[in-house]
Amino acid sequence: MYDALVRRFLRPRLATLAGPGLVLAVDADPGWTDVLPAAADVKVLRATGRFDPDFAAAATVDWLVLDRCLQWLPEMAVALEEVVARLRPGAALVTFLTGIARPEPGERAPLWSVAPYAARRLHEERRGLERVEVEQYGNVTLALAWIYRLPGGDLTERELAAVDPAYPVLVAVTASKRGRRG
Repeated sequence: MYDALVRRFLRPRLATLAGPGLVLAVDADPGWTDVLPAAADVKVLRATGRFDPDFAAAATVDWLVLDRCLQWLPEMAVALEEVVARLRPGAALVTFLTGIARPEPGERAPLWSVAPYAARRLHEERRGLERVEVEQYGNVTLALAWIYRLPGGDLTERELAAVDPAYPVLVAVTASKRGRRG
């Protein structure tokens, strides 16, 4: 279900994900990467929780997707600042966060759930970012599917499309690094 929401978000934005890109994800092989353009040069790294080595590769790409990895770090703002500092001017940044927590075993448990307004503030407070936009996806049906790990294959298009601000299953942020691409 999460992957379906990410695909729904990314499809109209695929043009911004051309060229070399990097996905830093909580999962070693995120299920949604099949939607990325075939011509895109994509590298997927599993976030380790130590942001310095993970984010070093951000300096070499035209776009970066952070898939829930900020939520596993004690200082999200510090980590995002580090990412922004390493991005090339004009690089696109997409950040995925979950606004609803679910029980996870030990090392898989995120430290934070992030509401849409908090995601906006987190990104807008980074001076190096511009054009920050935030969208949320979710409703009570999707929230229950997320929490109880129900298979998303049976969800209808209508259920996936309905948005209720009280249930931000996926909070998606787009921004770009200030400056022009070189």
